Amino acid sequence: MVQKTKFGPTSDFSPIAARYDLTRDIPQQCLKACYERLVQQRLLPAQGVILDAGCGTGQISLALAEMGYAVCGFDVSREMLLIARAKRRPERQAHYVVADVRSLPLHGNRFDAVVVSKLFQHVHDWPRACRELLRVLRPGGCIFHLNERGAFGNAVRKYFSGRADALGFTERYLGLRDRNQLSPFLATLGGERPSIDVTDLKWEKRITYGDALGHLQDRLHAEFWYLPADAYAHLLADTSRWIEQQPGGRETVEHLTPCLVAEIFRKSTAA
Repeated sequence: MVQKTKFGPTSDFSPIAARYDLTRDIPQQCLKACYERLVQQRLLPAQGVILDAGCGTGQISLALAEMGYAVCGFDVSREMLLIARAKRRPERQAHYVVADVRSLPLHGNRFDAVVVSKLFQHVHDWPRACRELLRVLRPGGCIFHLNERGAFGNAVRKYFSGRADALGFTERYLGLRDRNQLSPFLATLGGERPSIDVTDLKWEKRITYGDALGHLQDRLHAEFWYLPADAYAHLLADTSRWIEQQPGGRETVEHLTPCLVAEIFRKSTAA
């Protein structure tokens, strides 16, 4: 699950590619509504060429292709890209290519915008990735850092995470560990940080405690990939016992209401 490169390690989602979309399920209609709002605010051009950095299965950029944009996605996982290509409709302009976002095989100032989600915490030397995305972005273009808030905060994962913290495993990512560091870092590179509120774009998500435990057993959450095997086994057993102690056990149902969050950085026109 770790791919080592000359730029340092990066998380490789190939082992869970077939199940990725089952657990990362941002509705396409929410993404489309978000992009339409960005167009209305003149943050995203009405047409153009878009880079999807760390594109995975194409989840956040296929909506852009459906809206008529030309999309070029890069990811280190060939297996994830195969799924993205299979989901792409033949008449849409969406191309997904194996490459490391810290060193893209492209000339500078090529893209009208960049979309990225859940990337920077998975790559060592994430500042290099930021600089590379800015290099290929045209002056005046924006990087859109999209995430879903509340999608993974179910009680089982919270319990597992809390017990991991208690054992001292508090730094669990290869790259960016605090998302609050991203915008200030980008600001040091020049440009500006427009803001837009898309948290009203929400959806409903239902999960049982048994399903949430199954996700942990199948190692579907990269946050925990780098825990030692014996510690992971201990935490699974602890979490399983905790679930069995709940009134509904594994059949306990939890309802979540995730929403979209967007951070935006505009490249200086003087760049």
